[in-house]
Amino acid sequence: MKYNFDEIIDRVHSQGSYSTKWSSSPYMAGMFKSDTVPEDRLCFFVADMDFKCAPEIIEATKRVAEHGIFGYSTAPKEYFDAVIRWMKERYSIDVTEEQIHCAQGAHHAVVEAVERLTKPGDGVIVPLPTYYYRGDINGVGRYYVGCQMKNDNGYYTFDWDAFEAACKETQNTMVILMQPHNPTGRVWTEDEIRRIADICRKNNVIMLCDDVHIDFKRHGKDIIPFMNVVGPEGIVMITGLGKTFNLAGLSLTNVIIKDEALMKKMGRGNTMLSPFSIAACIAAYNECGDWVDQLNAYLDENIDYVVERVNKEIPGAKVHAPEGSYILWIDFTDCGYTAEELDARIGGKAHIGLSDGAGMEPPKGTIFRRFCVTSPRSVVIEAVDRLVECMK
Repeated sequence: MKYNFDEIIDRVHSQGSYSTKWSSSPYMAGMFKSDTVPEDRLCFFVADMDFKCAPEIIEATKRVAEHGIFGYSTAPKEYFDAVIRWMKERYSIDVTEEQIHCAQGAHHAVVEAVERLTKPGDGVIVPLPTYYYRGDINGVGRYYVGCQMKNDNGYYTFDWDAFEAACKETQNTMVILMQPHNPTGRVWTEDEIRRIADICRKNNVIMLCDDVHIDFKRHGKDIIPFMNVVGPEGIVMITGLGKTFNLAGLSLTNVIIKDEALMKKMGRGNTMLSPFSIAACIAAYNECGDWVDQLNAYLDENIDYVVERVNKEIPGAKVHAPEGSYILWIDFTDCGYTAEELDARIGGKAHIGLSDGAGMEPPKGTIFRRFCVTSPRSVVIEAVDRLVECMK
């Protein structure tokens, strides 16, 4: 393997890290049920990788730093050409520069789309469990409408009756979809995509596709963008370099809209990207495809390792191997512990940072834990050893 994903990077003490994931904040201390953050903590609660960025990206941002002026910046044609190339080669989507809307991160893109494409008082449907969109939606005067999916031993599917009923409510004008889904790891089949689109279009519901994890394919499984299956009508696609290339701190997202009416409402915006973001995007999409492919192969092995051991060695725990992304959604319901007892064991005793599902899957979300396996193998192995031990 050309790239060394086994390298352990010190994100706690290294000058220049500034990592939220590895910080010593009071919030972090609370995760470990302590007044202070334990030095031996292991953190897997956020979609943030502990792998060094591709060397081509590092070199590109070094050139910007060496230039020495970080003033107001404009994305050049080379930037848009790189986005266009990636979408064509990876997903067979023909995009023009006019169909790309730049945003400062995925959350910012979601907020912009909700605010510009819906009206105050409208409802935004979110299939549950889900990533945290409640603040994005409620924060701009819209209503969060949760729609629970069906859970078959860790494999989630739409409750079609409930979803269609939500779409038929005239005040609900948008649904947020994820491909692959976060946190369940589902990759929607073409039949599922067609059924979703058919229901949405019959009821004039916009499909906001948060595809920031779409580059993370598991075991060669293809992930097909919605617009490839049903065309671009009523679809807004949010892409993300932050997840794919571990560039979340650069707050860079490209939104693809091929529906002319929606793009007119959305507008291309006047988002000013940083010169570092511009350089990183050009390098990532032009030079780092091989890095992404090798990363996916490495993550496959991490996922297989954790899934096998959790299902085998923790009685009652259930985790389904994701079809996409690097997120594991572990169900501890049958382990016999309350949410507080889980926190005491996993965070307080084992010093493992996992995010609970309190805001992802009401009403039983507190018994689930989200595990992002984006760390060197030795760290993942240590975490599973601790998890198995603390759950005895």
